[in-house]
Amino acid sequence: MAATITPTEIVRKQYPSRSSTSNRRAGTDRAAQDHDLTLAYQLSSALAAVATIATAIGVFHVGIFRDTAMTAGNARGTALVILAIAIPTMIASMILVSRGSLRAHIVWLGALTYIAYNSVFFSYAIHFNSLFLLYAGTLSLSIWSIVALLRGTDVEEIRAHFSSSTPIRTVASYLVITTIFFALVWLKDIVPATVHNTAPAGLVGTGMVTNPVHMTDFSVMFPLTILAAMWLWQRRAWGYLLAGVFLMYGVLEAVSVATDQVAGHISDPNQSLAVVPLFVVLALVGMVPTVMFFRNLRLARNPSWQR
Repeated sequence: MAATITPTEIVRKQYPSRSSTSNRRAGTDRAAQDHDLTLAYQLSSALAAVATIATAIGVFHVGIFRDTAMTAGNARGTALVILAIAIPTMIASMILVSRGSLRAHIVWLGALTYIAYNSVFFSYAIHFNSLFLLYAGTLSLSIWSIVALLRGTDVEEIRAHFSSSTPIRTVASYLVITTIFFALVWLKDIVPATVHNTAPAGLVGTGMVTNPVHMTDFSVMFPLTILAAMWLWQRRAWGYLLAGVFLMYGVLEAVSVATDQVAGHISDPNQSLAVVPLFVVLALVGMVPTVMFFRNLRLARNPSWQR
């Protein structure tokens, strides 16, 4: 027997209640707000301005660093990479994201991660100088830019645009292997010093009392990279995003280390250039999984967070 539909039900279907319509509109508005990148653009634009000033002075003002020749050279080399590569990469990514590029969205996060990571060095490793407030601003703006950009990222949208042929296990394995490699290299310097309760050999000639790179890597970067690899292996949405971020960051950091070691040697010939070829190779090798990964991210003209 056919079900009986009352006049009231007909009215409800044809004319939804004002409250249900308002609830749907409110949900849509909240989703749009959650994926709004306005704040990320504002913070990253401010970061570009502040970091450009700080790094340009660091590169071209020879006497700005009050550290040992080795550390001053390393700082100048890092500033050069931020100025010449990281900031332009970030700005280009911001422009491309505004045009709907999902790849640029991940690259933007990778550039921010690199700048934030090296801002720790400028904030805590070098001696106080006239750029102190600019270093503080760069560190703060880079961190909050990452927070704002992550808040505006639809990770499910990004995962949905990766092809089924994405080399998940290859990329995840690469991230784990490189993380273990650097952990072992750092431990080679840390463990003997820990056993003998002395300063690590790597601090000789730097004027630093501890290495902020070691601290940041073991407390933040290594755990996050391993987590990204695990989530990518499990095909979780956050794994796709974080894996892309750390691939991009890894290439930039390898270029940065090679550059700052050369600059350190120029300032202090006693600094060895032995690791430079290694990091040049790491940068080139790192490009392979990075390109493989990003090639499998299909373009999206109108990502959901920009609709």
